[in-house]
Amino acid sequence: MTGQDVIDLIGLDRATSISSVDKNLTESKSIVLNQVGEFGVDAVYFNTDENENSFPAVFLKKVESFDSKTLEKIADAQKKIWNYKKVLFFYVYSETEIRIYNCSEKPLIVTQNDFNYEKELQNIEIKVYKFSDNKQLEELNRLFSRIAIDTGIIWTLEEAQFIRDRINLQRRVDKYLVASLINTAQLLEQQGLAVNLIHKLILRSLFLLYLEDRGATDENLYSKIKNGTKSYFEILDDVNATKKLFEVLEGHFNGNVFTVGEDEKISVEQLQLIKKCFISGNDNIPQIKLFDDWRLFDFSIIQIELLSEIYENFLFKTDPELKKRTGTYYTPPSLVEFILNEKLPTGKDEKNYSIKILDPSCGSGIFLVESFKRLVKRYENQHKEKLTDFVKLKKLLTDNIFGIELHPQAIKVAAFSLYLALLDNLSPKTIWQNKNHRLPNLINNPNDKSLSAEGKNLFCRDTILENKEIENIEFDLVVGNPPFGTTDLSESIRNYCSKYGFGKEMVLPFLHKATMFAPNGEIVLIFNTKVLTNTSGTYQNFRKWLFNECCVEKVYNFSVLRNAKQNFGGQLFGDATGPISIVFYRKGIPQNLSDKIAYYAPKTYIKSNIVEGLNIDFTDLKYLPLEECQKPDTKIWKVAMWGGIKDWQLVLKLLETEKNVGAYLRENKIDYSVGLQPLNNSTEKPIVDNEISKLSFIRPEKIERYYTNKSNFSTINALLKNKETIESYLEYYSVDKVYDLPPINVFRRITGKNLFSGPMLLTKEGLKNNQLCFSYIDSAVAYNSTVLGFKTGNKEILKFLSSILNSELATYFLLLISNSWGVERERIKPNEIYEFPITNDIELFKDLVKLHDAIEVKIKNALSYIDFNSIEKEINEKVFNLYNIKSGEKQLIKDFVEFSVDLFLKQEKSKALYPVLLEQTIEYGKLISDELNNFLDGQDLFTNATVYCINRFSPLMMIKLSFAIEQNTVVISEDFVDEELKKMDKYLWEENASNIYFRKKLNYKKENDIYIIRPNQRRFWSQSMAIEDASELILEILNEN
Repeated sequence: MTGQDVIDLIGLDRATSISSVDKNLTESKSIVLNQVGEFGVDAVYFNTDENENSFPAVFLKKVESFDSKTLEKIADAQKKIWNYKKVLFFYVYSETEIRIYNCSEKPLIVTQNDFNYEKELQNIEIKVYKFSDNKQLEELNRLFSRIAIDTGIIWTLEEAQFIRDRINLQRRVDKYLVASLINTAQLLEQQGLAVNLIHKLILRSLFLLYLEDRGATDENLYSKIKNGTKSYFEILDDVNATKKLFEVLEGHFNGNVFTVGEDEKISVEQLQLIKKCFISGNDNIPQIKLFDDWRLFDFSIIQIELLSEIYENFLFKTDPELKKRTGTYYTPPSLVEFILNEKLPTGKDEKNYSIKILDPSCGSGIFLVESFKRLVKRYENQHKEKLTDFVKLKKLLTDNIFGIELHPQAIKVAAFSLYLALLDNLSPKTIWQNKNHRLPNLINNPNDKSLSAEGKNLFCRDTILENKEIENIEFDLVVGNPPFGTTDLSESIRNYCSKYGFGKEMVLPFLHKATMFAPNGEIVLIFNTKVLTNTSGTYQNFRKWLFNECCVEKVYNFSVLRNAKQNFGGQLFGDATGPISIVFYRKGIPQNLSDKIAYYAPKTYIKSNIVEGLNIDFTDLKYLPLEECQKPDTKIWKVAMWGGIKDWQLVLKLLETEKNVGAYLRENKIDYSVGLQPLNNSTEKPIVDNEISKLSFIRPEKIERYYTNKSNFSTINALLKNKETIESYLEYYSVDKVYDLPPINVFRRITGKNLFSGPMLLTKEGLKNNQLCFSYIDSAVAYNSTVLGFKTGNKEILKFLSSILNSELATYFLLLISNSWGVERERIKPNEIYEFPITNDIELFKDLVKLHDAIEVKIKNALSYIDFNSIEKEINEKVFNLYNIKSGEKQLIKDFVEFSVDLFLKQEKSKALYPVLLEQTIEYGKLISDELNNFLDGQDLFTNATVYCINRFSPLMMIKLSFAIEQNTVVISEDFVDEELKKMDKYLWEENASNIYFRKKLNYKKENDIYIIRPNQRRFWSQSMAIEDASELILEILNEN
């Protein structure tokens, strides 16, 4: 096999050549090819979505052999790709082998001594495949083919674990640069430099290197500062020259970025630390001698948008309190790109460049920079030529780009980032040094005396206070990532929320005030998902305004991404953050208002491709009825996050039940309460109780489903769990060690004491084996405040409640309606349990109590493993009967517990992601045919299903539905699904460049057949999914007719 044969075999013949002259290239492909032209690669394989946004996925290079000169070129190319950050894999192939290089790994540090490229490159090699070995070719095709890339199977396939082990996202350029900056800042601080000066030095260096690497500074500038110098690094060898350079730049940038204080004192040694940081990084390893002119970081490649991320991460890591205080999180470039692809696309037909854009909390300017670049592109579309004129670029910027930000340091970074974006377009790029080309004053901050004049674009203000200058401008687009949180609220936020009756949450005034900035424009803002799910009245007031007085086009709920592992394919935010969503809306109600709102909520952070950034997988898109969304107390946002419209209908049906747990407790005079709270730092009046100190105690994790034995109890001192609590008690009792404590008799709060004598029913906030956990306890025991207890003298009532609340139905209902589970914390709150509907039937009541007794007997008599599955199945069936749950609804509930809950809790290890079993597709085929045949009843036409042979490596699964005049059982084809899919993919690619492996979900009609294509994961081929897919097909058929 030749090298080209292997490239054809793995499907990468669809890669685009770097020197492509194809006139039909999408705009986004052209931009990437232009960016990577000097990388030393031959071709790029792209993923392209349905809106023609193309994302680079793999770089390819062909070589004659892997000799030392070639290996040196490979190392250089990998370094450039690493600086580019967007691509994980670099494929280099000859006529005999292919080597896969890891572009998330830090490049080789090239030293002067005889550098052994062959040996060192093995550190960034993922795998080498020889073409003469068929087994190796099979693995190459399975793990690194186009299909594997398009479907992202490396994130889930067991055989791909070695790839996941090699990919360390924390070693990527942005993470490594931030780590280097932090280490350098710490060393400088240890040497006595003030933090403020360290920030200034690092920022100035970042900015200068961006200018230098992009050709916007030259020897002319440096030699005027110090004769004979050609670069910033040479200037850094001289303290006086460094200070002089900073002063020169202060003049050029109008004080908008550089302000040099009289008292700035810094040594050559400190400047050398900064130099090392930017040449080879600083990961606290000893200095090594490098090749002349060799550098790790290349700011001609590192995107300007990353400057915001690098700066904000650096700032927040060196000042963590600032992040907490301001409620701000940096916005990843991929999220910015995702939002602006929708609201500011740059396709060839997009020619309107006169769009006033405001970011009301612009931080260091990432939305503004990307928006400006897109306006430049639109200008070029209109005028059919490159925009390189200084005056026109300056006017485009000052006429259209606006931001508000409270933090003065951040707004300076925003100004510089915009200067960089402007300078990046100039020809020649050094023209800004000309006295006639003054960069615009952008910043408006009356408190900053270093500004030579006030600008009219970036306002250092409190957005929520009245700002006449900004409010007099009418904006066409408001976009951004406002701060969110409920602590440390400013007076302006508190007053604004009080004025409109909104919840005291930082983000709400920004969402509301955006409509004043853009009364006729469009708005896209990121916010905290709790705004959609919080049930309190003040949050309902906000939702009433948003969905009744505004036109909401769509909502993206990315809450699940908060759990993404740092080294996993789905990580969006670099740091732990709260659950986020994005809302697209505008003020007022248009005449042609849609009766649906598009709602996208992924159920897993595991990516279904390997491209950088955020790609929507439309398996998680729902259209919610506007009428329901307009109800302030609706639970649809939470239900639709984990379920579909049929789940919503079932939840509604259950909510209509006359009585719920809360009413049942009151009616039967059942006491209920959470338990004890131990002392902590904030306890002002400890409560002493000697009776409680004599009781046993049960920790929440020791509570078992249905019944808990006494053997799970501990002493009262088991209440002490975390460090803060233990320290409070050691101090209170004046002892040094935990085992010196007496039985504790003092607490912060005592609730639930009247329940401790038993018998009682206890429940904890979390789940046990994917299900809710309620436990009957027949003896005295104390518990803590994360446990809710119920007590009555009537043991049968407690056992009845235990049976229904441990059922699949209760788990299903409560997880779907809980405003916290799956959004922020994995817990069910007591007030949510009270909402579960209660239906009573004397006979079923008795049956459930008997079955509960049978489980108790098993638990009491068991020596080790307890199996009560068969009894539990009976309980579930009785509960379904009690609530009149139909067979389709039962399937919905079972699939939710088996797949959705399991996926949320176990993510990449969930059985929801396991490959489909043949019997599962047969069952799916039978069910979808039955549903369609019920619809076609009486029309002398039948639907028959054909299923295909699969192996577990098939990334997609397909079944065929055929329409005929006779009804048949499900046909099992002897054809392998992979071959059929490849044929169809080839046909669709030739027809309209559509890629089914990247799209993943497709209903494709060909003559009398419909092909249903979905990922090869069990969650997509469940019985409830068959019912949902049948409904979708029926709707399509009706719409066609």
